Amino acid sequence: MPYQIDTRLRGANPSLQIRDASSGAVRLAWEYPRHVPVESAAEGEDEDLLALRREEAIHELFRRLFLLTTEQYLKGEAVEGKGSPM
Repeated sequence: MPYQIDTRLRGANPSLQIRDASSGAVRLAWEYPRHVPVESAAEGEDEDLLALRREEAIHELFRRLFLLTTEQYLKGEAVEGKGSPM
């Protein structure tokens, strides 16, 4: 199953959308956490906590990509030796 990969920048925040090329169904949608304004930091959100949230979001993205790729292999849609199916 071929995929169409769209990436965009919304301000300073990258986003990613992976769609099934034949049906157009969105298989994965991800957006990097937005930078929280300084006012939020004054309300108890420190930079270390924000960094951990960003890292957690990146881990979630890779977990979802792994599951999508695993699904392709289980369905026999991924071709070994050809690189990433995306």
